[in-house]
Amino acid sequence: MKRFEFIEDLKSDVMFKAYGKSLEELFANAAFGLFSVICQIDRVKPKKVKLVKVRGENMEDLMFNWLQELIGIVETDNLFLSRFEILKIGEDGTHLEARCYGEAATPEKGGTVVKGVTYYKYELRKTKDGYNVRVSLDI
Repeated sequence: MKRFEFIEDLKSDVMFKAYGKSLEELFANAAFGLFSVICQIDRVKPKKVKLVKVRGENMEDLMFNWLQELIGIVETDNLFLSRFEILKIGEDGTHLEARCYGEAATPEKGGTVVKGVTYYKYELRKTKDGYNVRVSLDI
């Protein structure tokens, strides 16, 4: 199963679809897709660890907040992330804990500045093969 794919080329947004056999894999792959836009993820070494805790009203809201939180980490902690270990997702879909790995953000490893996640065509679905989420990023 592929991690993610870019699905539309919009002028002011980037859209991708992430996949996972489990919710943990879906959340990790969505984060990987996000950071594939933000930086040259294959060049980012897992030197620093950041524990991330996120809450949401439901699973869709949790995913949205997760990605927004990760965008915030780039700004507040000056980190590019490249590995995502989902430690726990609440059964009710309202909280998540993850360990994220990366290194200090540098211009030579930078990609596109992402301002935030949007609700444009946003969708999280359960499928026969697991889960997928379609995400649009404001750039």
